[in-house]
Formats: sequence, C-alpha cells, structure tokens
Amino acid sequence: MGNFARTATGRAVALAVLAAIWGDPGAAADESDAAAMCHEIAGPPTSGTPVSREAMNDYFSTLGRARAHCEAAVIGPEPDAQALFHLAVIMQREGVHAPALRLFGMAAEAGIAAAYTKLGDYHNFGIGPMREDHARAVELYRRAAEGGDAPAQSTLAIMYRIGRGVPRDFDRMFDLLHASAEAGYHVSQVRLAETYMNPQSVPGALARTLNLPDPVKAAEFYRMAADQGSAEAKAALARFHEDGGAFDDPETRVKWLRHAAQSGDGRALNALGFLHERGEGVAYDPVRAAELYIAALETGDIPVEELRGKLNGRWVHWDRETALNFQTILRDRGLYRGALDAQVGPGTLGAARQLTRQ
Repeated sequence: MGNFARTATGRAVALAVLAAIWGDPGAAADESDAAAMCHEIAGPPTSGTPVSREAMNDYFSTLGRARAHCEAAVIGPEPDAQALFHLAVIMQREGVHAPALRLFGMAAEAGIAAAYTKLGDYHNFGIGPMREDHARAVELYRRAAEGGDAPAQSTLAIMYRIGRGVPRDFDRMFDLLHASAEAGYHVSQVRLAETYMNPQSVPGALARTLNLPDPVKAAEFYRMAADQGSAEAKAALARFHEDGGAFDDPETRVKWLRHAAQSGDGRALNALGFLHERGEGVAYDPVRAAELYIAALETGDIPVEELRGKLNGRWVHWDRETALNFQTILRDRGLYRGALDAQVGPGTLGAARQLTRQ
C-alpha cells in the first residue's frame, strides 16, 4: 500500500470523511498553524489505556479542545498524520466506526504506530462493523510494536500468553512485556508485577528458571505504575506491608521486606521489626526489632500511632524484651527519661514521637 495519506486521493478521503460527519469544515486558516495547535493541545498519538478514569476524562476533554485545530490540519494537500489519528479517536469514541477506520488507516500509512494498534483492536475485539480476526490483529499489533508502540507490545504479549492468533510463547511474552513496561506503559508494569508475584500463569520450568516468585522485581514494577497514578498498583504495594499481605508464603514476604528495608522503606522496616519481635518467618530478635522500629520512625513514613502492627484487626501487646530495648535506645538518644519498665505508654511514645521530627 502506498503513502495514501499524502496523495490527492488521501486529501479527498479526509475531506469526504469530515464532510460526512461534521459538514463542510470550510477553509482552514493555515494548515501548518492548525497542525501545530493540534499537536500542542492533543499531544502525541497514544493507543494506551489511561491510568485512571480521571485521566481518561482529561484525555477526551483535551481532544475536544483540539478538535477544530485537528480538523483544519487534515484539510490540505498533505493531511497531518497526528491530526488524522486524533480525529479517528474522536470518531471511535462517538461510535462512528467506518470513518474512524479509514482515518486510522491513513494515519498508519503515514507512520503513526499507534494507529496500527487501534486497527488491531478493531480486529481483535470485533469493534463496530469489524468481525474478529485474531491473525490479522496480531499482524497489525506487530507493525505497531515494530514502530515502538508500547500498548501494542503489551497486547501482543497477552496474545502470546493465551495463544490468540499465534502459538503460545511465554519467552516472547516476557520480552514484549518488559519492552512495554520499560517504555513506561502502566498496564504492562502491573501485568509484569502480577506475574512476578504469582507465576501460576507461566510454565513451571520457566518459573523456576526465572526464580519466581520474585517480590523484589514485582515491587519495582508496581512502583513504576503507582508513580504514574495507578490505583491498582498503589493498592498492591499497600498489601506488601500488611500482615500476610499479597504473599502466598512467609519466606517470599521476608525476602521483599528485607530488600525494601535496605532501601529505607519505613513501612517495610516497621513490618520487618514486627516479624523479629514475634519470631515469625525470621529469628526472634528483640534487639533487632527495637532497632528496626527506631529506623522506621526516623524515615518519617510511620507515625508513632501506627508503629508495629495488628493481628486480626487488633493491636498486639509489646513483647517485654523488645519494649525494654526500645526504651533503652530512646534513653541513650536522650529522648526518654522514664523508667525502663517495658511499659510502652504515653511517656515512651512521646519520646519516640520526637524521632519523626528530627
């Protein structure tokens, strides 16, 4: 197929599509100015799922503001490729699929990798007038992935995992998910994290080769997604700190807590201290437990009121030796002047609260 969007035929199609949907757009002021404004407002083409409902609403609101500029940018001898894509997304959103497909096709031929992903979605899920054709969807996703489109890599990875349109290939799945996640796509970051935490979806031999589960890598990818605003990733990270949390076995949890504690994660320090205080999954060590509680407070991540932990929703009484060591450290720091009686009451907690202010 030729460079359709840059021909006179391409211009005629763009004009016809816009006229059919919105009527005659009229004369554009200046095509290059319109394209520049379309790019500035709408941003680069993206085929990905927004990270939240709020982000989705913002995305379509932004496209709405860019609409008139993008319309003007496709009325000329060389329709702007990005504008074609943005208008196609608007049409798809409005359920006007036949023109959307034509404009996505023009944008794809003009070099917009994300447009191939959108076309792949039509064939993958049977959107609008299109019937499901998984082999064709894979072909289009591959074109998009070769162009560096991270959402295409993500979807193609799942196609390889479930054998949809291609034979199952878990090595290829991991390669594509890593490429997509490292390019910043939050969906792939969450999917990788889930796989690293719960590898039941991959063959046992591969899980053993990759030493799965691997909570350290899982947390890294959850953190990437959480930093972008993924509520799912934030919730998963929160479960890492809870009693039992997201872990199927205590050894896996301890492995992650130690790694996170070494990185200065206050909640991980606190949780690891609680395990040492109770001797769960680690050696009972009241000295180490007290040291970890002190370190957790010093990060500023843990209020004194949330120190240690709960079991079955209830606060647990302090272990006597841990409490004595905790008071001793506070006394040695010049913060606590009360009796070393293993009673962690207002005096001890008031002294500990000063650690969060230093």
